[in-house]
Amino acid sequence: MRILISGTPGVGKTEISKILSLKFNFLYFSVSKFILENKLYTSYDSKRETYNIDDSVIQKINDQINKMDNVIIETIYPSLVDNADKIIVLRKNPFVLYKDLKDRNWGDLKIAENVEAEILGVIAQEAREWFKNICEIDVTNKSREEVVKNIIDNRCDNVDWLSDDRIQDLLIELDKIISLYENK
Repeated sequence: MRILISGTPGVGKTEISKILSLKFNFLYFSVSKFILENKLYTSYDSKRETYNIDDSVIQKINDQINKMDNVIIETIYPSLVDNADKIIVLRKNPFVLYKDLKDRNWGDLKIAENVEAEILGVIAQEAREWFKNICEIDVTNKSREEVVKNIIDNRCDNVDWLSDDRIQDLLIELDKIISLYENK
């Protein structure tokens, strides 16, 4: 059994993945950690405070995953994983996510791009295109135990942040931040 846990940074992927791993006595595999430990990145983008990768890492990631039977796979990018039995995309209210990323002392551009990705459902859409059947779970104001129970019980949420006018206003503000950095 392979369970893929995905979502934008700050939604709780690592914590939920580790809890599930312990609960089911499954292995835990972090795609990001694997990439960093094996220096599989191509460069570091200091403006965005992130490592860049190319498609050459996909085979190495999947070769590693294929050595494992029962595993919780944590990744931002679901399309890096060839197959999984259950695909979970964790979502978080963009206002809460913005505050959480600010509390991590992330740079403005990194926060803006990640919150924008959450608003637009970029990770969920990627997962849907790659795997078809996914389960989105809104983790906002839920305990870790509630999130884990929702995963186990296949209780999925229909997440649409854009239906909230306040979030549309936030998206406009985020676009302004991103534009400032892109025009530098």
